[in-house]
Amino acid sequence: MQIGNLIFILPALCMSVAAIIVLLLGVVASKRPHKGLDYFFPAQYAAPVFTAIVTGIAGWLAWTELAAIKAGAFTEQAVGLFVVNGHAQLTVDPFAAILSFIAFAGTLVVMFLSQDHFGEDMLHKAEYYSLLMFASVAASLAAAASDLIAIYLCIEFLSLTSYILAAFSKTDRRSAEAGLKYFLYGAACSAVMLYGMSILFGITGGNTALSAIAIGFKGELANSAAGWVAIMFVLVGLGFKLALVPFHFWAPDTYEGAPTPVTAFLSVVSKAAGLAVIVRFLTVVANPASPASSMWYWMLIVLTAVTMFYGNMVAIWQTNIKRMLAYSSIAQVGYLMIGVLTAMSSQVVPVDSFSAALRNNNKGAWDLPGVLIYMFAYLLMNLGAFAVVVVVGKRLKSEAIDSYSGLMKCAPFLASALAVFLISLAGIPPTAGFLGKLFIFGGAIMTGMDRHPELIVLAALGIINSVISAYYYLNVVRVMYFGFSGEGEAPAEPVRGTFAMNTVIAVMLFLTLAMIIFARPVSDMASSAVYSGLK
Repeated sequence: MQIGNLIFILPALCMSVAAIIVLLLGVVASKRPHKGLDYFFPAQYAAPVFTAIVTGIAGWLAWTELAAIKAGAFTEQAVGLFVVNGHAQLTVDPFAAILSFIAFAGTLVVMFLSQDHFGEDMLHKAEYYSLLMFASVAASLAAAASDLIAIYLCIEFLSLTSYILAAFSKTDRRSAEAGLKYFLYGAACSAVMLYGMSILFGITGGNTALSAIAIGFKGELANSAAGWVAIMFVLVGLGFKLALVPFHFWAPDTYEGAPTPVTAFLSVVSKAAGLAVIVRFLTVVANPASPASSMWYWMLIVLTAVTMFYGNMVAIWQTNIKRMLAYSSIAQVGYLMIGVLTAMSSQVVPVDSFSAALRNNNKGAWDLPGVLIYMFAYLLMNLGAFAVVVVVGKRLKSEAIDSYSGLMKCAPFLASALAVFLISLAGIPPTAGFLGKLFIFGGAIMTGMDRHPELIVLAALGIINSVISAYYYLNVVRVMYFGFSGEGEAPAEPVRGTFAMNTVIAVMLFLTLAMIIFARPVSDMASSAVYSGLK
C-alpha cells in the first residue's frame, strides 16, 4: 500500500487528535467540577478553539489547492491516498476540500449554538463536544472516500456518533425517541447499503475501489438484474443520509426531538457528507454512457421531484418550527439532487475516476459548481435560522411557530435575521439562496436544452416548489411582524441572545446577504474546484 502525502487530510488528523484531547480533559476535569482545569479550560471552550484552528487549516488547504491548480502547479486535480493496486481509498481534490471545510465550519457554528442551548452546567460536556468533533472528522473523510470500504466506515462512523448526539438529552423523552428512531431507520438502511456493496464487490471481480468498480461495471453488467439491485441498494443507504424521499421518515421526528444544535448539525454537516459520497458514486460507478438508458437514473428523477413536493407541501401544515425546518430540509435535498443529476447527465462517456468525470464535463456547466455554491449557501442560511431558533426557544421555552408572534417588538435583530434566513431558503433575491438556486436550476436548463429535456422539467418543478416554500417561510415572517391575537401573546420581556450568539447570527446574516455581491469570485472558485487544471 502506498500511503501518500497525509498533509492533504491534515484537518481530519488534527481534529481527531483534538477530539481525544478534549475527551481526556473532560475525564480529568470531572474530578473537580468548576475548579482547576474545568474552571480555566473547560470543554465547551476548548473544543471551539481547537475546531476554529482546524477550520482555518481546512480553509487554507482548500485555498492552496485552488491556487495551485489555477497556477498550473498541479498536473492532476486529484491526489490519491492509501493506494492499492493503482486505486486510491481516499481521493483528495478541491471538491472534497471545500466540502471538508463546510463540515468543519458547520461544526464550529454548532458548538457556539450548543454553548447557548446547554449552558455552563451541561452534563458530560466533554463527551458531547468530542462526539461532534469525531462526527466532523467522519464527514470530512467521507467527502474524500473513493472506496466502498472507506465510504461505509465513514458513513457508519458519522451515523453512530449522530445517533448518540440525537439522544444526548437523557432527561428529555423526545430526545430519546429521536435517537431510537434514527438508530432503527439507520441500521436498516445501512444493512441494505452494505448488501448492495457486497453485490458490487462480487459482480465486478472482487473490487472495492470506485475506480476499479467503474472499469468492471460496464456494458451488459450495468443493465443486469444484479447490477440494478446493487446500485439501488447502495442508493438506499445514501438516500437515508440525505433524507431523500422515501428514506426520510427519520428526519421530522429526529429533528424535532433532538437538541436543537444537533438538529442543525444533522441538517448541514451530515448532508454535506452524504452529498459528497452520492456525487462520487453516481458520476463514477452508476453512470453509463447514456444515463437515460439506466433505470436508476429515472428513479432518481422521480424521487427528486417527489422529494421537493413532499417536503414543501407537508411543511405548510407544521406548527413546530423545528419540524417545519425538517421538512424544509427534505425539500432542499431535492434542489441539490437536481445539480447532482445534471452532473451525471453532463457525462459524454462512462469514466473510471472522479477526476475523469470532471474532465468529461463541459467547462461552462453549472452542475457541480452549482452544488458547491448551494451547499455553502445552505450552510449559512440554515445554521443562521437554527441559531435564532436556539436563542428564541431557550428564552421563550417554546418551539411553536405561534410563540414567535410579535417577536419583532421584543427582539428586532433576531426577527430581522430570521426573516432574511427564511427568505434566503425560499430563494428570493438578493440572498445566497437565490444565487445557489440560480446555478442549480440554470445548470439543469442548460444541460436539458442540449439532450436531457427531463432536467428542464425538474428545474421547472424546482421553481414551482420554491414558490410553494415561500408560503410557509413567509408565514413565519408574518407571525413575527404582524402576529394576530389568536397566534400567541407577544413576550413580556425583550428576548436577547448572548454576545457570542449575536455574533454568530450577525456573521451568518452578513454572508447570506453579501454572497450575491461576490457572485463572480464565488463562481470562479467553485468552477476551479471542479474543472480547472484538467487537460
